[in-house]
Amino acid sequence: MYVLTLIRSNGELIPLGTRTVSVSEVSAGGTPSWLIAESRYGTVVETTDSVTVTRADLAPVRWSATIGTARFAASFTRDSMFGGIDTYQGRASFGVATPSNALLSAGMVERIIEMLSLREGYKASAALLVIEGQTPRVLAAEIVVDAIETVTVGSQSVECWRVMLRTATTEERLWVARDGARVVRSEQSLPSGVLRTELRP
Repeated sequence: MYVLTLIRSNGELIPLGTRTVSVSEVSAGGTPSWLIAESRYGTVVETTDSVTVTRADLAPVRWSATIGTARFAASFTRDSMFGGIDTYQGRASFGVATPSNALLSAGMVERIIEMLSLREGYKASAALLVIEGQTPRVLAAEIVVDAIETVTVGSQSVECWRVMLRTATTEERLWVARDGARVVRSEQSLPSGVLRTELRP
């Protein structure tokens, strides 16, 4: 379980509920796959996010999400994504070119980064798929290990790789435990403050 907190510029801490992530084995059209499912509770709007990826190469197969009453669903080919969005603004369908290594949900980002052979100086290109309104977009990104840092998580000190996931306009910081390869904290700067997600055993 992860605890979410918004850290204001004046130091005020605003609880934003909890987030759970699970990974299970499934079959997608007869292909052995992983289902990465996450849920967020404790706020006015509850959210869910489920991504199915093939076990062989972690290519996305299906993606579905809810934010309150809004719904999103998509399926993937080797180079494209097709789906639809249903929100208060109405319904819309889409088709967009998408690389087979695209990163989708927060849960998928964390699990993929945990599987990388992280080391000092590590750097890799990536593609981040984001949904803005009713329009999906693919952003060029990079994954960079920029430091080794010890952070306090709960009552424990954890030595971590500090990993940056960067696009031209955004940056997310993730702390990955060197012993156990688990994301124990992430932070992302927002107009309203810094959104921190922290693991609670």
